[in-house]
Parts: sequence; structure tokens; C-alpha cells
Amino acid sequence: MKKSNAKKSELDFEARDSRMNEILFSAHKKFIVPRYQRPYAWTEDQISDFWTDLSDDYTNFIGSFIFNKENFDKTGRFEIIDGQQRLLTITILSAVLRNIAKEYDEKTATFFHRKDIVIEEVDGNEVARIKCGESIQAFFADNIQAFDSNILTITPSSKEEKLIKNCYKYFNDKIVNKLKDIPENTKRLEYIKTLRGKLLHLPVIQIEIGHEDDAYDIFETTNARGLDLSIADLLKNMIFNKLRGTDEKDLAKEYWNEIVSNIQETGTELKKFIRYYWISKYSFVSEKKLYKTIKNKITDIEELLFDLHNASEWYNKLVIGNLDAWDEVNSGSKIYKSLRALQHMKVSQCYVLFLSILRNLDKLGTNPQRIFEWIENFSFKYSTVCKLPGNKLEKLYSRYARKIEEIAGTGIQKNRAKNIQILFEQLLNELKEQEPGIEQFKEAFAELSYGKSENSRTIIMYTLMKINSIYQDSEFDFSTVNIEHILPQKPSKDWKLKQKDIKSYVNKLGNLTILHKKINSIVGNKLVKDKTVEYSSSGVSITIQLLEKIKELNYLWNEEKINERHVELADLAYKQAWALKKS
Repeated sequence: MKKSNAKKSELDFEARDSRMNEILFSAHKKFIVPRYQRPYAWTEDQISDFWTDLSDDYTNFIGSFIFNKENFDKTGRFEIIDGQQRLLTITILSAVLRNIAKEYDEKTATFFHRKDIVIEEVDGNEVARIKCGESIQAFFADNIQAFDSNILTITPSSKEEKLIKNCYKYFNDKIVNKLKDIPENTKRLEYIKTLRGKLLHLPVIQIEIGHEDDAYDIFETTNARGLDLSIADLLKNMIFNKLRGTDEKDLAKEYWNEIVSNIQETGTELKKFIRYYWISKYSFVSEKKLYKTIKNKITDIEELLFDLHNASEWYNKLVIGNLDAWDEVNSGSKIYKSLRALQHMKVSQCYVLFLSILRNLDKLGTNPQRIFEWIENFSFKYSTVCKLPGNKLEKLYSRYARKIEEIAGTGIQKNRAKNIQILFEQLLNELKEQEPGIEQFKEAFAELSYGKSENSRTIIMYTLMKINSIYQDSEFDFSTVNIEHILPQKPSKDWKLKQKDIKSYVNKLGNLTILHKKINSIVGNKLVKDKTVEYSSSGVSITIQLLEKIKELNYLWNEEKINERHVELADLAYKQAWALKKS
């Protein structure tokens, strides 16, 4: 045991061997999840490990629990510093035991509820032993801590809620399956009581600390069982430690929640966004070293929070923003077009550069739209078609992002604009150096085909529409057009071809074009010469030109002609549609 109040540098804490019945199941103890804690995150891997420990014949040690008792006199609750994931999981299991016990003995179920999940106070009111964080407080109270809850019948609305339901279902399934092998209800109830007894007697180490500052320090240096703290957890803890909330306003909490919301909407991991933000502005660093780098570099935490918040809004717009979101940006519609294309390609390393450009948009003095188009064209060749590794591109984009940051922070506007333009030209030259050669591209392009997945069909549609733009300025909404197989996937008898014989080439790009949906439904699987009227009236240049070519061939359309067109399209793609050239 160590106790000290003399110096802030020394931690004030008490540690002792304990059992779960002295913690979560103690007659008087109540807990609260503090504001800086991460969400509930246990998946089946951690839950199954816990269940195995509980199912063993001997009692397993399940780690240490750290609680902050500083505010206990005011709130009546201990803050959970380390052990939140385990305590919530045990509470979920306790709810399962309670609910299953109802089937055999209501009195036992009520006893479990009042001893393990809630505390009955002197006025007769029941209060939950654990008060969860805001993100799941209501959900947990209604679906786990309430006596009449039935979580299996509800639909979660967030990832965290889904994990809680999955945890409940895992334990419920395990216990229900075990009870099937027990013939008598009295013995089934005994099994349930035995499980609860094992929970109560799980050995642990209980650590109580006396100051909130110590809580932040300990949180940073400890890991919960089975899940290491991520950069997002640690950074949140650091920000909340430095920017304490008041009764009126908790700025850190408000802004952090908005950052999380902005990034979650994009489907991106928060730690990935934080790293993209950092390497777009400060230095290129691995995720493993990111937190230490941020902690050593940043002195103004409030500025970091505001900057992250601003970056999260731009990132959200980059990934999922609609066309209207780009109205106020110069050439916003063209930028939006390139961004959607990159979304189809599932390319994200470039967001590092885009964050820097957009963050400094007012300082650049030049229209950055061409950068977005260059990266769209480069990414199609490099990533989508040739499937080359993207790790070195991240370093390239980070280097130029930081150069933009440097230029944007110095000099007068006129000089900045000139230097930015020079930098953009340098980037174009480096992209050209990384660009795959035409023969490598054509070889990879030969594999481009209409597949079963929605993403492969989206790429084919994008490819055809981009090639069509060589001839036609007007664009089509994806939702108004279909991909047309000139030789149908299921040819009619008139084609004199069997479906199995055309399998190797019917889905190749050379056999595909674009038609408006109504026209596409009319042409069906007719012979090419019977599609003439519809093709010629389609208003789609790539289709009209294709028709002229087919007429020259006297409507001959076979594997050879499909392969020839595929090669021609590859040439057009490389030299024109996705050419890397100055605007």
C-alpha cells in the first residue's frame, strides 16, 4: 500500500486483494463511468475468454480494478478508472442470470436484481449500481438494469448498443444450451445460482485513488483486460484532463462528441482519422508512436481540440458530403465529382493531402480543383486497375500536405499563390513518376469486367461514364442509366451461342456500354442489329459510336471483336480519360 498527499507527482492510492462480492456486489457501493472513458467495446473474443474463465472448475483471477473516490462524498459513487469493460460485462451477465431465473423462481430473480444490478435505498427507490456514460446510459438502464427488460426483442441504434446486445445474447445462449442438459427445474436453478456464486468470488485487486489528476495519469498507463487503449482513448483522456468541464459547459466533451459523430458517420475508425489529421499537418508517424508524438509536441490542448473538430468536419464532407455541401467552394461541383469517384475506388490515402488543402483553402490563392482531378486519374490507374501498393503514396501525400501547411503559414498572399502553384506542379511530376506504364496498365485493364459485387459494377459504370466524357460534356446520374451487355449474358436462340461458351468474355468491358434504364429494358437480349434504333436514339455518345463501329462490321459481334474493343478502350482510358496533364 502507498499513501501520499505531500507531492502532486506521487500517486495517492490504496491497493488490496479482493473479491467481486466486495466490489460490484457490495451492499453499499455504486459506480459511475467518468466522461473520458471509452465506449463499451468487448466483442465475442473478450466475452468468450471471460466465459471460459468463469466456466473453469477453479476460480480465475480477472485483473485489477481502479476507482477514484475523490467525489464519493458528493455523488455517492466511485468513478471507474480501469475495469469498466469487465464491470459492464458482469452486469450484463447478471441481467441474463436474473432474467433466466424468472422462469423458475420469481423470488430468486428479484433477489438477484436487488443485490447485483440495483441497490434499494432507504426510501425504497432502486438505483442502478453502475451509471453508464451518456452514449449508452438510457439504453443500458432500459435493457439491462430494468427488471422487466428484454433486450433480445429490441433493435440497437449504435455500434455500442449492438455490442451490448451481442454480449447479452452470447451469455444467454450459453446458459440456455447448458440448461437443456439439466432435466429438473430445481437443478437448473441451482446451476444459475452456482454461476452467480462464481461471479461473486472472482479474485481481483482493488485499487482506490484519491485525486482526479491521478485518475487521468493511471488511465493513460493501464489497459483493460483484452483491449489495449487506442490513440483515440488516450487522446480523449489527455484532452479531458487538460480541459475540465464546468457546471455550465463542458467544452471538451461537447467538441469531442461532435468529432466522434462526424467520423463515425463516414465509417472510418477514429484512430485512422486522428493519424490522417496529424500527418497532414505535423509529421509522418506510425499509429504506434502517434500518441507519444502528439503528447510531446502539443502545448495548447484547446487549439488542438478546435483544430481536430474543424478537420473532422472537412473529413466528413470529403467522405460523405453531398453536392450541396460543396456549393461554397470554388469549383466545388468538380471537386465533388472527383471525390465520389475516389469513394467508388475505395482510395483514402489522398485524404491526408485534401485535409491540408481544405484547411488552408483561404490562404492558397489558387483553385485546387486540378489536384483532386489529378489524384482521381492517378488513383484509377495506380490503385483500381493496377492494384499497386498504397503505403508509399501515404508518405507522398503527407509530405506535400505538410509543405502546403508550411507555405500557407508564411509570406504574403501573392507569394503564397505562386509557391502553391509551383508545389502543385511538383506533385503532378511525382505522380507521373509513380504512374504505371501503358503496357502494365493495359495488361491489368484486361481484367476489368462486370462482376457479381455491387462495387465491381459501380467501377464498371464509372469507367464507362468517364470514357464517355471524352466525347460528351453532359453527364448522367448513375441512377438513371444501366450497364448494357451488347452480347447478352443470357443470349436468345438467335445468337446461336450457349451461356457456358461466352462465360469468359461476356462481362469484359469491351462488351459493355451505357443505356438509359427504359431503353435498356426494351433491348433485352436481342441481336445487335435489332438494337439499332434504341442505340442510335440513346443520347449516349459512347453507345452511338459503338453502333457505328458495329455497323462497319456488318453487325458481327463475337469474342474477337469484344477483345479488340477492350484494348481500344484501354488505350482511350490511359491516354485521354485518365490522362495526367496540366489543366
